[in-house]
Amino acid sequence: MIQKNNIILADCCPEEVATFAEGCNSIANNPFKILSSISNWGHGGFIPNLRRYTTYFTFPFKIFLNRDKYNVILGWQQFYAINFALFCRLFHVRKRNVVIAANFTYRRKKGFIGKLYRAYMKFSCDNKYVDYFHVPSHNYVSVCCKELKIDESKFIVTRFGIPDTYEDMKNMKVPIDNYSLSIGRSNRDFDFLVNVWKQDCLKDKILVIASDTWKPSTSLPENILYRNDIKYEESFAWINCCNLCITSIDDGSICSGDTVLLTGMMFAKPVVVTTPSTLAEMYVTDNENGMCVPKDIKEAARKISNLLKNKAEILRLGNVARKSFVSNYSRYSMGSALCLSIKEYT
Repeated sequence: MIQKNNIILADCCPEEVATFAEGCNSIANNPFKILSSISNWGHGGFIPNLRRYTTYFTFPFKIFLNRDKYNVILGWQQFYAINFALFCRLFHVRKRNVVIAANFTYRRKKGFIGKLYRAYMKFSCDNKYVDYFHVPSHNYVSVCCKELKIDESKFIVTRFGIPDTYEDMKNMKVPIDNYSLSIGRSNRDFDFLVNVWKQDCLKDKILVIASDTWKPSTSLPENILYRNDIKYEESFAWINCCNLCITSIDDGSICSGDTVLLTGMMFAKPVVVTTPSTLAEMYVTDNENGMCVPKDIKEAARKISNLLKNKAEILRLGNVARKSFVSNYSRYSMGSALCLSIKEYT
């Protein structure tokens, strides 16, 4: 009898998830092989979006046609796993695979498009072909169950993880220094940070906001620099050189901001997150490996100002954040934790 392969479906270069696969293989009975079809070029413009959405369907269809070769199908890109299940349901095939959608997220959209998207997600996810959904938050499980009516038993909760590239990137520089940084695109509340930085206690502190999707709704004070041109590769240098790495979340029930937060921890930066949020729930213990601030303008400004005045505390929080990252939040740790939950199938 021919042994079936365990596979990881990635939307990036295989090297980016290599340590995740190593973590999986440290637990799995049979090793995982990475199959990749790159679709993470970015989210701007009609053509890149069309290419990405097309790949979300064409690549899983190729896997579907060869499904007899595979045992566990783990979608690092959630839509590769979800659309594999979609094809299985559309063609009413016999269930042969254990399918896991990793890094799962769903955010309700407005209008007709939102109704269509929800119907697609419900049809593709709520069926026998998807066995598990991996999410990095216990609170987010209840959100998904409510929105898509998926049974709670189908969820695996483990923390997210990123590659440890600290040694290769720790000497990167940017044109300015002595600044705090808030960077990202989805589910961010930069308007809140603007109001925080307008407080008198932060008037002599620089904040850099880097986002290609957000636009200021009011004129920015001189101590806030807005950049919409910092590309993915450049973002590492900006995180490496900042004093604080701040992630202000809009909807605290949605999983987002994990990558930026963990990159800050990797670079031994004090990470500041707003509460409530899944980041505060899963990654940051206040005043231990980072700082949690409420969505209260004056209180957040006070806590951030006090931290920026205390260089010893900045150093301490950064060092603990780095140790916490190495122990718990690498891609290897994520892979081993996730596979431990499905070991019986591997």
